[in-house]
Amino acid sequence: MRWRVAAVLWLMLTCGAAFASAPVNLPVYIEDSHAGTFYWIIQNLPLDRDFQLVLIDAHSDASEVFNSDAIRARVLRAATDNQLNPLVRRWRSQGAIQCFNWIEPLLPHPISKVWWIPADSLTAQQIAQKQHEVATQINAHEEAWSRTEGDFTGKYQVIDWQHFTPQTMADPVVVSVDLDYFASDPSFQQSRARLDGVLKSILKIPNLQALTFSISRPYLASDAQAQLLLHEALRYMAHVVNAEIHYEPFMGTGEDRSEKAKEFYRKRMDVPRYQVENAPPCLRTLLLQNSSRIKVEGGREKWDRLLRSWQSDKNVPHVSLWVNNHRLAETDEHEVPADQPFRLRLDDGESVKGRQIHWKVLVADGEKYNLANEDQGFADGAPKYLVYREVAVTASDGQSEVDDKTLFPFLDKKTALGTLRVYCEVSEGSETYTSNTVRFSRYEGDGYIGKLTEIFNLPYVYGSALLRVEGQYSADARYGADCSNFIIYGRRREGFKLKYMNPQQLIPSLVQIDKYSALVKGIAYGQHGPIQVTPELVRNGLLLHFGKHMAAVYRADPRGGVLGENTLVVHQLETYPEITTFGAMAAKYKEIRIMTFK
Repeated sequence: MRWRVAAVLWLMLTCGAAFASAPVNLPVYIEDSHAGTFYWIIQNLPLDRDFQLVLIDAHSDASEVFNSDAIRARVLRAATDNQLNPLVRRWRSQGAIQCFNWIEPLLPHPISKVWWIPADSLTAQQIAQKQHEVATQINAHEEAWSRTEGDFTGKYQVIDWQHFTPQTMADPVVVSVDLDYFASDPSFQQSRARLDGVLKSILKIPNLQALTFSISRPYLASDAQAQLLLHEALRYMAHVVNAEIHYEPFMGTGEDRSEKAKEFYRKRMDVPRYQVENAPPCLRTLLLQNSSRIKVEGGREKWDRLLRSWQSDKNVPHVSLWVNNHRLAETDEHEVPADQPFRLRLDDGESVKGRQIHWKVLVADGEKYNLANEDQGFADGAPKYLVYREVAVTASDGQSEVDDKTLFPFLDKKTALGTLRVYCEVSEGSETYTSNTVRFSRYEGDGYIGKLTEIFNLPYVYGSALLRVEGQYSADARYGADCSNFIIYGRRREGFKLKYMNPQQLIPSLVQIDKYSALVKGIAYGQHGPIQVTPELVRNGLLLHFGKHMAAVYRADPRGGVLGENTLVVHQLETYPEITTFGAMAAKYKEIRIMTFK
């Protein structure tokens, strides 16, 4: 049975259809050996679809597996019989797939094309040499045992990073990064800059389906280099809100039979493998800080013990939120009234005296994102992956606490309201420890509008109803919202069970009060005369429905309880939430329905 026919049958029996369109949450897989990527792909991607593989790696990994047709057939039989997991366990223990030959058994399906990027820049002669290397390796056993699908040379394309243009790729894309791509960098600062640049570009690839990393410890200069590169990859991906990180530090792939491994065997040395148990403080505490986001399956009990042992280290800094000189309990739900002073403080400030202390906040890298798989007139062309970046709070360098006024500039620029995530790094010599992250929301006012102010500084996220982060849904996660979900957030925060939806879908949950007709001497008139605005309506949520967009009255007009051209309203459209006037909105929209929640 041919690969594609069998794969269609297999898909009917599995949940691979989840990849029918580019996923909202990007799967990210990390393992020491690149052979692990083979196992992840056959267990997680639908085998009846064609994917293009972008391989960012100093090595081609193009070696042919002897009788690779048998590998393909075994994978399909196991998938059809729901026996992939035991097959993977057996092959891992046997070393059936190696770091140098993991790609060829995936050709021609589900991988239809490989774009191998071995360096940032290559001459035409170097590209030709690399292409010849691929042709030799990928057909190494064809004379002894030919493949059903024939020559795979045309499936590999060698290209350098500076000429790689992913916008032309029509098929779904999987990217695999081997950290040995950065092994020859003269300094970690250069590696960090290059890795950050590569990852930033990867996230812009249309129809990106998955991203995998190989640490490849045998090909790196030292454990220190492996630790620094792994730290940087994890740090960057932990700041991608809609990334699902899967790390397997204890998974094995059997005896390493690569030429690099043979060099160690000849010296009677063990082949190096990255041991996360020996992680330095910077990596240990980064893993602790993001432990709720990092999925580990193999050796889970060992992983949990490791996290507990790292957490018990007295050098690990811990930050608490203090409001009105009262230390708040350990929780992720910190709401701070605008009329109360607050600060964040290291719990044991005395113990860190003499050490370097750097406070940091996480802020959105852009003002708008688009989680939908198509442009629909809102945030068209905006990034799909919701990236937050670190910003140093330099005014508090060296201090064991940071006060509210120092953090105000990172909240909403006009009101100093909104949600912020804060942590600190404590360094002594070459060792750096990262604290826990504290999230708080500074708000003003009671009722519905008070709840809205909690997310005043967060970006516009079109399709935010699709967002899932650590069990939280859409705007509830407080990373951003689109126009209707910004409006719905306030209602949900008041305890109402209202789903996130678009403006038209929300109408059945609303009641119409009036319909705007015109402004007369600064007063908004509707079908029943001047449109009334009372404090009670504002507290309940007095809404302006424009058809495809929505806003809420922010404050009652002090002139006399009517809606006027200077009445303040708040909305969110393709940028951060904005406080504007009813007059400004009325100049943009012809039809305005005045509504409130049922």
